[in-house]
Amino acid sequence: MGKRLKYAMACGMVMLMAACGGGDSTTTTVTGNGLNSLGLSPAVATAFTQTDNNLRVVVQDGPHGFTFSPNANILYATVTVCIPGGNVVNPTECQTIDHVQVDTGSVGLRILASKVKSLNLPTIELTSAPSPVTNAWECFPFVIGGLWGQLAVADVVMGRQTATALPVQLIQDDTQAAVQYTSDCNKAADSNILSSASALGSNGILGIGSTTLDCGQNCLQGTYTGSFIQYYSCPQGATSSAACSAAAVQSNQQVYNPIAALPATPIRYNNGVVLKMPAVTHPGAATASGEMIFGLDSTPNNTVPASATKVYLGVDFVNNLSSYLNATTQFHGITYRSSYLDTGTNGLFFTDPTLTLCNGATWYCPINTMNTTAVISDGDNPSSNAVGVAFQIGNVESLFSTNNTAFSDSAGSAPVGSTSFAWGMPFFYGRNVYLSIWQQAGALTGPWYAWTPVTP
Repeated sequence: MGKRLKYAMACGMVMLMAACGGGDSTTTTVTGNGLNSLGLSPAVATAFTQTDNNLRVVVQDGPHGFTFSPNANILYATVTVCIPGGNVVNPTECQTIDHVQVDTGSVGLRILASKVKSLNLPTIELTSAPSPVTNAWECFPFVIGGLWGQLAVADVVMGRQTATALPVQLIQDDTQAAVQYTSDCNKAADSNILSSASALGSNGILGIGSTTLDCGQNCLQGTYTGSFIQYYSCPQGATSSAACSAAAVQSNQQVYNPIAALPATPIRYNNGVVLKMPAVTHPGAATASGEMIFGLDSTPNNTVPASATKVYLGVDFVNNLSSYLNATTQFHGITYRSSYLDTGTNGLFFTDPTLTLCNGATWYCPINTMNTTAVISDGDNPSSNAVGVAFQIGNVESLFSTNNTAFSDSAGSAPVGSTSFAWGMPFFYGRNVYLSIWQQAGALTGPWYAWTPVTP
């Protein structure tokens, strides 16, 4: 199961427009940190050459989803969605969708239904004739809200690679003649179902987290006691969620990690990804363009260097539930067993009562930018592979008063009661980050993170 802890960007300030920047530059140099007359720092980028196993990614402005702040630290990619077996150059069989958020903290492709409506993608049937035909629908909550939508099958093209016959979620954003979300889903989403590009801040989510399935055993068995219902069975043609019921969904029908669905032969591209992002310095960058590389240790461009820092995620679900699929972070005398690297979180989020909060917000606003260090280590064994990670905490009100979209020092307080440390998008700037997919990586010790500094 993917991480669901996403944090809102709104911080109660005056509405600010984020910058529209080009994401295709191959420039690697930046001259100074100052702002121009538009409130923009220079754009930064890593060099990019299209290969068989990579995709350009960029932090930039996109659909405006958070009223009181710019679109900060949202990593986007462009993907093409096709009917199974479709011709990628045929507009009646494929649709290219930009501003899809890249999210290492969840699993599966989730696209606004309206973006692919013309394709009439085949839906996933849980029962068929002679029984009444029922389709699979899904509730997928985050901290800032949740998604509701039907499951369908599509071919998904990322760069030059295609994930074929992939189960995806079509985010319900067309309220006419459609099954509306259930009351249970609305409750799980804290009454904030995200059903538009503006509400979501993107046209969809490309979840490339540490597992192959977005749910797994609980949904395979339909075991939802003590939790929200994730998968539903709804009669085909139904317009009311009252007709829907909790459902068990087979593993080949659950929403699947698009990277895990890439080819394993003749070259393995399905066991993880590398994210390479340029360094971003205070007070931010207009845009930040990087690269996603498919596969690990199978080609020269995805080989993990021996010098890379590597930490293993927890897999002991019985004894160490809080560290399951998490690393450990130690900071200011507190041990956070639920710690993770997440491009889908737009800041560093943790609890520190000694830090000053922005007015009426969860963001931190120290008077001066702070330089500090935390220690990241293994999930099940916090004393193993411990490594110090230096980072900065900036004044977010000052940062967001610019028109920049990429910030390396945006940080905020985790939700009340949270024991997690979310290493969000700021962690990825200036690093090559390697993320394995469990049971795809050929390692019995479980999934892992690794990273090295970006070479200028």
